[in-house]
Amino acid sequence: MKLTLKIMLLFLAVACALVTISGYLAVDREIVYFEDDMSLRHSQIAENAAKRLRDAWDSAGRGSIIKYVEVFGHNEQQVRIRWVWLDETADDATRPVANDRQQLASIPFGKLLSVRVRAKDGPGLYCSYFPVKTDGNSRGALEVTESLTRLDQYTRSTILRTMILMGALILSAMLVVVPFGLKMIGQPLRALIQKTRQVADGDLRTPVAVAGADELSMLATALNQMCEKLDASQQAVSSESARRLEMMEQLRHDDRLKTVGRLASGVAHELGTPLNVVSGRASLIASGNLQPDDIVASARTIHSETARMTGIVQQLLNFARRSTPKRSFCSLNSVIDSTVSLMEPMIRRKMASVKVAQRLSDNERVNADPAQIQQVLSNLLANALLSKDSEVQIQIAAEHCEANPPESNCGDPRQCVRLTVSDNGEGISETDLPHIFEPFFTTREVGQGTGLGLSIVHGIVAEHGGWMTADSTVGKGTTFAVYLPMDAKQ
Repeated sequence: MKLTLKIMLLFLAVACALVTISGYLAVDREIVYFEDDMSLRHSQIAENAAKRLRDAWDSAGRGSIIKYVEVFGHNEQQVRIRWVWLDETADDATRPVANDRQQLASIPFGKLLSVRVRAKDGPGLYCSYFPVKTDGNSRGALEVTESLTRLDQYTRSTILRTMILMGALILSAMLVVVPFGLKMIGQPLRALIQKTRQVADGDLRTPVAVAGADELSMLATALNQMCEKLDASQQAVSSESARRLEMMEQLRHDDRLKTVGRLASGVAHELGTPLNVVSGRASLIASGNLQPDDIVASARTIHSETARMTGIVQQLLNFARRSTPKRSFCSLNSVIDSTVSLMEPMIRRKMASVKVAQRLSDNERVNADPAQIQQVLSNLLANALLSKDSEVQIQIAAEHCEANPPESNCGDPRQCVRLTVSDNGEGISETDLPHIFEPFFTTREVGQGTGLGLSIVHGIVAEHGGWMTADSTVGKGTTFAVYLPMDAKQ
């Protein structure tokens, strides 16, 4: 609407300027025409009068020449003819109407000079002077004057026509041009603006319809085509993202199952002892040689051992089960304890020691998926257990800190919870350290690892809005740090 009115106002301004210029040029052209016409007529009258005046001069003398000119002037209807003296001796009756005596004195004999003289009241005069030789030293001339009334009337009528034409233009613009402009420009622009707002709101499928074959309709067509391509690209990206998420979840699940496989042998050994106890106690009860109190004690022992085995199996099932990531405010201490407990058989088999050096307070919670954080911690523990053949010393710590990602240039650090897993293993070389989070990168022999564990861990932490770092010294050990921002959105 605003743009249309601006265009219409610009059109009116240009049209009015053109009309004004045309009227000015017409008046100026007509003035030149009038002056040329009057100069020609005055010249003819003056030359004719001058011939008769020279004949009458010899016979009548100077005293009667003025009256002779007045009599001659009565024969002309539109002009007035007078005899005037061009020097300073002229009286009021023979003084020229034009006041520029210097200009009048320089007129050659036989030549006509015409000037316009504007009066204070009424129309001006167009005065022509034709010098005539006399027998004395004084310079005299015939003065032919004509009123500029016709010229003034034409000028006024031209100005009036110009104003009427401009008024007609403005009126026609208001009644015709503006409504058509609003329909032809305003409505398509509003439709295009509405379409851009729909695109900003995510609606790419509602086309905009602009009739016609002008640039606005071409813009609407191009906008519809762009939205169609964007919608197709968006669908493709969404499909690809869903596929990648599915693949990533499958990789995580596979990695979890791989960890379960590594734990299987230790779990089997862990279940062997309570199974032997259960079998022995059951055999004693079945023999019938036990006293009632011994039977009750054996039953309680069997119940205790089966509960222990059930807990071990349930931990394995919970860890191996595939589930959709669900973030909540959970206890990081509980996640650490359950992960260490789950990996206890593997820890004992490797003759390793795990120490939780620092914890958060019992009432503190982190916004995370506990199952995924358990997978992160179990991977880091598994890597630490494999960093040395035996007797690995592992240290876990959870603490608050202020930090930013290593590649970030942000000024203010973020409040984070840092979870570190340190070992005294063989360490990672400087050439391998920058690549440890890359998929399928591994330093182990073929068949001992896929190189996906740390990549999956890195992806889980990134989805939580955090990041990971790794510091390692060959021969001294490695420290992995997981940073979970406290302000990460759920």
